[in-house]
Amino acid sequence: MMNKLDFSKIGFDYGLKPHLMLVGDPEFSKLFLAGKCIGLCYEFSKDKEDLIKPESLSFIFENEKPAEDFFKILLNWIDKSNGDGNAVAMDFIETDEGGYTLGISPDRKRFIDRMVPKSHKEKVSPVAMLFTQFKEIPTLSKSYLDFKNNINNIDNLCIGYVIAKGEKIIKKGEKHFFKTEFNFYEENNISEDNMAAVYHAVKKQSDLVKKPRPKPTEHLVQELGKRRLLEMKSYLPLTLNRLQNKWLEIIIEKLEKEYEKDQIVQAICNLTIFERLKQNVDLSSDFTGQGYPNRILDYLLFTFESFDSYYPDDDFYTEERIIQQIQNDKNELTQYFNKP
Repeated sequence: MMNKLDFSKIGFDYGLKPHLMLVGDPEFSKLFLAGKCIGLCYEFSKDKEDLIKPESLSFIFENEKPAEDFFKILLNWIDKSNGDGNAVAMDFIETDEGGYTLGISPDRKRFIDRMVPKSHKEKVSPVAMLFTQFKEIPTLSKSYLDFKNNINNIDNLCIGYVIAKGEKIIKKGEKHFFKTEFNFYEENNISEDNMAAVYHAVKKQSDLVKKPRPKPTEHLVQELGKRRLLEMKSYLPLTLNRLQNKWLEIIIEKLEKEYEKDQIVQAICNLTIFERLKQNVDLSSDFTGQGYPNRILDYLLFTFESFDSYYPDDDFYTEERIIQQIQNDKNELTQYFNKP
């Protein structure tokens, strides 16, 4: 029995990289708050030439269990990034009020690297939604300034935590990691492309202004065309070979009077793929719901075209059906560039 999936309004452009939404886990932020961080502790050493060398930065927590669990999550990010301590991003933002704020978050690049499967690395455009936890410090202490001004004197820095009761440190945490990358900003000089830019949204209790995607330039259109052809050759070599051997020649020649050849070929490829998908009775109706470009991509990546692959009868490929699919594909392209 054939699946009753409805692809009549679905388009797919092989030149585009479907957006893959990746959402970070906010649990580390909840644990940080539960741990009640009351400050930061810096430790230094000096070499024979009195060069100041930062040795460690410790969070000072009041509650041990959530503090330990907070660090477990950070260490999990690091473990899944091949032991790279820079999987934990740390941004220091000096404020107009004379203090500074430390922002802690997953490093965006390393988060995407560990979340996107290798098979999809060059096939999708990841969109990461990450949580950042901030800790405000009211003054620019001498310890902070020594840390900032001498951070380049060392190869890496130990990041850990201690437990305090009142003003007294009573225990050193067992968990720690080493990190080499730290970012320093002034409050009014933060790039909107940087994770620290979230600080403005939090401070103003407003959303970041979403910039619209750039409109496709002539160069971009050419690049999309090249990618479209390469991707179709990769996923559907037998279908393209049939088309080169005069398959559907009459209807293609007729449509070429109004449409570009690659639009027609893509439409035929998509109609073929959708009919193959309908043969799979195990697919759910969600296949054509929100996020369908990624599900189509998954199918193309893991289902190799063979001589046994299904093709509908030639009379299925009517002029009206191909034109409708061309329009669906064009709509997909337009929506891609109109999304903020």
